[in-house]
Amino acid sequence: MADLKLTFAMTPYDRVLPLISGEVKPDGITLEYMGMPGGVPRVFYDQLKFNRYDLSEMSMSSHLRQRSVGWPYRMLPVFHNRIFSYAMIQIRRESGIRQGHPEDLKGKRIGIKDYQQSIGLWTRGVLQMEFGVKPEDMIWYQGRGKNLSHSGASAEAGLNLPPSVNLNYAQTNLSSMMAKGELDAWVYRSGPSGIPGIDRVGADMSASSQLMYLFPNPREEAIRFFKKTGVYSPHHTTVVRESILNDYPWAAMSLMEAFEESKKIAMDRLRKVPPSLMVFGEQYINDIDAIFGLDPFPYGVKANAAAFDMAQTFSVQQGLTDKKQPLEEIFPIEVIYSDQRLS
Repeated sequence: MADLKLTFAMTPYDRVLPLISGEVKPDGITLEYMGMPGGVPRVFYDQLKFNRYDLSEMSMSSHLRQRSVGWPYRMLPVFHNRIFSYAMIQIRRESGIRQGHPEDLKGKRIGIKDYQQSIGLWTRGVLQMEFGVKPEDMIWYQGRGKNLSHSGASAEAGLNLPPSVNLNYAQTNLSSMMAKGELDAWVYRSGPSGIPGIDRVGADMSASSQLMYLFPNPREEAIRFFKKTGVYSPHHTTVVRESILNDYPWAAMSLMEAFEESKKIAMDRLRKVPPSLMVFGEQYINDIDAIFGLDPFPYGVKANAAAFDMAQTFSVQQGLTDKKQPLEEIFPIEVIYSDQRLS
């Protein structure tokens, strides 16, 4: 029987590289790796609007929104890009926001690339849960345009943001706004300032003397949250076209097993030979083990139950979705059955 052929778009994470290179192959499936054309913003946009790829990386927040109106993709519990985004908020020194005082964000102008994206979902959710700062307490500026954005693609599917959100669309890039004092803070990852095509590209201000982190020690704050909740927030997940799962229900577990094998190879290599550029690589790995255990990136429904429920809770609280969706509507049924057998 000929292999099932699937187009595949995903960031070349270390845990996925053996799958991308062909070192690991899903049983009965040939993956046609397409790269990540246009990076995360373009691939997610093309998926949300055009259903372009059979298998791809996808925003957790966007999947929850789109799936609620029947988007024809199911989620594999293979999660990527986990970060404690709220701990990485940067504030302008002259904004009147005191370091270590998240409550000072109330009434302030906050920049974000895309209101709907997972970095926003998690940041707003944790700010409300931990510090009593609600999304409507802040004035939001979205760097991406009203139409050419993940929020815009969802709006075309009939999903609008709640009227209580004070959302404005930036007329220039967020870096320029921050430099001019037109923003007080941003939910922004250090480093790249945007990818041409969807993002407005501006200067990289991650090392600017005008900025400081909201939390004096983001690492300590992130560890505090993890120890309290047990959640290392997954921002991106993996989606597969639903019609493929309907026709080939075995494909879900074949893919899950391949992702697991790929991750195991990457983790084994990391432990045997830490990257030479990490001067204290072995000690760093020991620190991670002590905090997160031997696998900071667990796959599976049960292993991520607390994180997934928290994401759904935040999505409903923020008016991005109307209700929590049953697991049977999100994940392939064979993956759910497999978790039940493991337990």
